[in-house]
Amino acid sequence: MRVNDLLLGVVMALLGVVVIWASRDFSALPRQHYGAGTFPTLIGSLLIALGALMALRGWQYQGALITWQGELSARRVTACIAVVIAAVGGYVLLTPVLGFPVVSLAMLTLMIGWLTAGRWVLAASVAVVATALVWLTFSELLHVPLSLGILEKVIY
Repeated sequence: MRVNDLLLGVVMALLGVVVIWASRDFSALPRQHYGAGTFPTLIGSLLIALGALMALRGWQYQGALITWQGELSARRVTACIAVVIAAVGGYVLLTPVLGFPVVSLAMLTLMIGWLTAGRWVLAASVAVVATALVWLTFSELLHVPLSLGILEKVIY
């Protein structure tokens, strides 16, 4: 199934509006220029802006809103759902022991490699970049420590 970018863009923009609306009452931090609602408001704003761009692109394309491209087996859908549940459970259980960088890198590589039918170089490259970006965003920009696990003794 292929969903037109117009429909997806509108849904993303509406989701951004909901995120901003839900975060409007978050309290400010003492002696800070930003509060608990800053990050959700930023994400909501990006959802609105990028959703609008996506909707504009879909409107210019003027195709059908939903196009069926072939059958999707129930086995594949079940496998995808099971992999996501296993990844979340594995992340929760393994991160305190192994640390965020190791778990994130391994899980992203495995999931992307599986979904791309064995393109492991692509999977590892995307996993390294994504793990580094998330780590830098949380540790340097937001000052939220992520568990280093077994790497704590290596780094420090």
